[in-house]
Amino acid sequence: MRKKRMLLWSLLFVMMICVNISVFGQKLTLQLGKIPLREALKTLQAKVGYDFVYNANEINVEQLVELQAAGQELEEVLVEMLNPLGLTCTKEGHIIILRKKQMQVKQQALVQKFKGIVKDEDGNPVPGVTVRLKGSSFGTTTDIDGKFSISVPEGKEHVLLFSFVGMEPLEVACTAGMNSIVMKESVTVLEEATVTTGYQTISKTRMTGAVEMISAKDITNKGYSSVGDILKGAMAGVSTRSTSGKLGATPEIRIRGLNSLYGNMTPTWIVDGVPFYGNLNDLVPEDIESITVLKDAAATAIYGSQAANGVIVVKRKQGREGAPLIRVTSTFSVESAPHSKLDLMNTQEKIAFERSVYEDFPNLAVGGRVITLLKDADLGKISEGAAEAEIARLSKINTNWYDVIFKNPFSHNHNLSFSGGTDKNRYYISVGIRESRGVVPTNKYSNWNAMVRFSHDLNKRISFAFNLSSNVRKDRDSDAGVSILHYATFANPYEQPYDENGNYAYDRSYAYQLSSLKDGYQDDFNILKELYNNTTCINTLSNTMSLELNVKILDNLKFTTIGSLSNSFSNTETILGAGTYTAKKRAWIRQLYSEFPDELNKGSLTERDGRSRHYTWQNRLEFMHSFRENHYLNLFLGHEISESTNYNNSTLFPEYDQEKGLYSIPEIGEDKISYVQKLITNLMDRSESRNRSVSFFLSASYSYQDRYVISGSVRMDGADIIGSKNRFSPLWNASFKYNIHNEKFMRNQNWINELALRFSYGYTGSIDKQALPFNVLTYSMNSEFMDNLVPSFITPKNPSVKWQKKEDRSLGVDLAFFKNRLRATVNYYNNVTRDLLDQKTLPISVGISSIRYNSSSVRNYGWELSFHSINIRKGDFAWSTFLNFSVNRNKILESYYKTIQDIPIGSARTEPVEGTSANSWIGYRFAGIDPLTGHTLAYVDNANRKNPIGFQQEDGTWVLDMDDQSNRNDKKLIKESLGDSYPPFSGGFGTTLTWKQLVLTSRFVFMAGHKITSAYFAVASSGNIASAAQNVLRQEANRWRKPGDITDIPGYNSTGMSTSLQSDWYDRKLESGNFLKCSEISLGYHLPAKICRKILLESCRINLNIRDIFTFSKYKGLDPENFGGFGYPNSRKYMLSLSVGI
Repeated sequence: MRKKRMLLWSLLFVMMICVNISVFGQKLTLQLGKIPLREALKTLQAKVGYDFVYNANEINVEQLVELQAAGQELEEVLVEMLNPLGLTCTKEGHIIILRKKQMQVKQQALVQKFKGIVKDEDGNPVPGVTVRLKGSSFGTTTDIDGKFSISVPEGKEHVLLFSFVGMEPLEVACTAGMNSIVMKESVTVLEEATVTTGYQTISKTRMTGAVEMISAKDITNKGYSSVGDILKGAMAGVSTRSTSGKLGATPEIRIRGLNSLYGNMTPTWIVDGVPFYGNLNDLVPEDIESITVLKDAAATAIYGSQAANGVIVVKRKQGREGAPLIRVTSTFSVESAPHSKLDLMNTQEKIAFERSVYEDFPNLAVGGRVITLLKDADLGKISEGAAEAEIARLSKINTNWYDVIFKNPFSHNHNLSFSGGTDKNRYYISVGIRESRGVVPTNKYSNWNAMVRFSHDLNKRISFAFNLSSNVRKDRDSDAGVSILHYATFANPYEQPYDENGNYAYDRSYAYQLSSLKDGYQDDFNILKELYNNTTCINTLSNTMSLELNVKILDNLKFTTIGSLSNSFSNTETILGAGTYTAKKRAWIRQLYSEFPDELNKGSLTERDGRSRHYTWQNRLEFMHSFRENHYLNLFLGHEISESTNYNNSTLFPEYDQEKGLYSIPEIGEDKISYVQKLITNLMDRSESRNRSVSFFLSASYSYQDRYVISGSVRMDGADIIGSKNRFSPLWNASFKYNIHNEKFMRNQNWINELALRFSYGYTGSIDKQALPFNVLTYSMNSEFMDNLVPSFITPKNPSVKWQKKEDRSLGVDLAFFKNRLRATVNYYNNVTRDLLDQKTLPISVGISSIRYNSSSVRNYGWELSFHSINIRKGDFAWSTFLNFSVNRNKILESYYKTIQDIPIGSARTEPVEGTSANSWIGYRFAGIDPLTGHTLAYVDNANRKNPIGFQQEDGTWVLDMDDQSNRNDKKLIKESLGDSYPPFSGGFGTTLTWKQLVLTSRFVFMAGHKITSAYFAVASSGNIASAAQNVLRQEANRWRKPGDITDIPGYNSTGMSTSLQSDWYDRKLESGNFLKCSEISLGYHLPAKICRKILLESCRINLNIRDIFTFSKYKGLDPENFGGFGYPNSRKYMLSLSVGI
């Protein structure tokens, strides 16, 4: 933070010096006739950039002057203009001081000198500070070391005024002992004075859209590994969650809810002014200068079809004028292994449970080692004593599979940057490496990155910038064929990873079928053997290059052309080890055998290669002009073309020797040759795609006295994956902002720093690529008819497919009080997305079962609140807080399904139905288990039915027997919405405490109002006897077993038919997804500047960071942020970060 301010101040100071040298000798051509001196000074100020200072009590600025110049220097123009008025001028730093000529005599009387040095709160010198004598026009500026010297009249008490951009103004009495002056940073942060939209940089005062920004100071030294970490809980209306704890996994980011039914809802990323097509992990947090999120049409409409889901603009760091700076940042982390929260049985309980299951179903072989032993004893395969002895041995084992599989990994990442420049050349070079290990020890991830940014001013009119970045990623993980977390949770506790000799012990509950080809079992399964011998390794190289040329045609007219090219190459290598369970189950010729022979299980190798190329070319013309002091006009015209191509191919080598690196085709008997010929097509696969688009856009903005701002934009987008009839789509926006705080009647309200109203209305668009104007043919192994190759599947074309359009309406209020110590933003939006793709079922006579077409619409509306406060700022101590809160609702206005009852039985859990939310769970309300039959019961709402469905219980509620086949038609009528699958409430809050060199920050995130899949019922085969083969919840001991049992735990079914509780969706399979998570705590220490200088450092900061510290939730699984299920878990991280500037 200190170094950034120091660089900024040094940059401003150097710029001032450069301006002094270049502008004071600038040739001017003017012909304005006689105008007031005040107007003449403003005209010159706009031309040359100098500030004019004078004593209003001595100089009449309303007197007329003649301002004429024909290729003259500024100094000559000023002399000719001021001489007739008896005035003269002198230049002090970046200001020009006007005086009466007789003051030149008094100038010699200024004999008393005061010297000093201006520093910031951290003790760093501040260059370029304006120092003026209060009540006069005398002044100077601090030099690059922060030092100043000023002469004042002797014999009087004087006060000096100190001012600098981004710092609080200061008044100091002149005293003999005056040496060090300390200036405090302004509450209003400098970075927030402008907003970067990707195309333009706009004054925040003139920004009519809903935007939020994160600056580098919020990112530096926090140990963030991705932009997802940065955004989580940081902004209102931006929902960010980690869907997986797997290394390299990208987060799910949604801006203002869900804007589609089936299509992509990921926001568009703009990095350094051009669309970003790479992996989000390629964006290194240490290289980011700012992240700006554009949320409504006023902010995003200029991006047209790319903007329906919002736009995220990333601006990376670039070179600054000044001495070279080297910064080294390193982070070391340890991650804690997860632990199960489910109330599962221990070994003794599981053995007793399996005995009870065998008592109920003695003739079934269902897995579970105890059940198998009891059955073998009854069949006479082993003695009863031997069976009981083995069960007794198993009872002494109580394996915690989480401890066996998951570990506490160590990771580290490092970043080295070089930056600097002159008045014409600026550079920023960054290299970094990230080496990470996951809680699953076979999961390893590395990312090597490099970036070069260079800019050069050819002259005062022409400049260019060159950017090049490259990333090499390697992602290695196991391919065990099972969900690792699921296995760790439900593996029987009496199984063990190793036998008494240290060899792999095989799980006979998981693979219990006896072999017909050999003595013993068909398959051998050991989770550790599968983890370490079956791997997938993805190697990726991605590069991005852009070149930008800026031509200043006139002082207020600029032309920019920018071209970017990115490409990526990936190789995915999946090796299934010989003799492993996974290799056997996935063998290429597995289907040719009822039981696959072990001698043919020689492993396999699958290689997938992919490459992609994206290019974008933009031409932009921007006109900016201020006239008559009160008016500001901005016109922006642009054109963009882009193309994306992707190529993928894969090859399967059905036998592979890892040690020798050799692959082969298995030897097949002649009786199977004809089948193998059909399988040949499965050995190779290839695909390619190409998307092209062209855009034209125009935006205009007008501001009057920065009180009233009117803005609008129009964009015409065209894409080749839309039918020719609807290929182009016009998109537009109009917006207005009223800065009430700039009104004259607000000038006396000093406690109000900002009070602004915003309104916007417009249209953005998107393309759902699940429907195309041409047929898509898919070929597979049996794609033959009469020896001719025919497609096995045809995705029918829809020539009438068109753009999805979002009608965007937004209102906002921006507030700031008490010198910006309290800042708040409130937004309301009500958007309707029309022509969404929906799926329509077609009659059999048509020849295809269904088609996707533009028919649905969704309303998406909500509120957003952002609040920031500086509660205490006194001496060495400061305390600030932030809070953001979002409410997002949506409702399907049009859909193929008009009511829930229209949904066919067996359909998906979240079908779109008119009147429900776009993310609503559809199913039944569980009413318990019928004590007489053990059947599943569901609640029925008969309030509006003339003929009740089901039967009435003693408590008056109506229920339906869901396992009675005669009720099949009634089941369709009682489906209902079970709640939202996506949280309508989300947000975050945090605080920062600063005391001297110590900084303590924390952040909390929350989501609420939604249901997620249960940690147990969403995956367990509840009601099916097969579930006895794995570990179960303790409550399963209380299952229904015979008529008269009163319980809500279903009994086991031995008929082979799925019960309703298995096949249908119930609220029993859902849990509340509400959670409050402490996502971040960081404690940082800045080494004092004096100590840094002694050890030849510019700055030094050390941080202790903790991620995902604790979570408050009723959810019984590991992490509600994953929305249920058994994906890769998120775990707590402990990090140590060190950042050094040299």
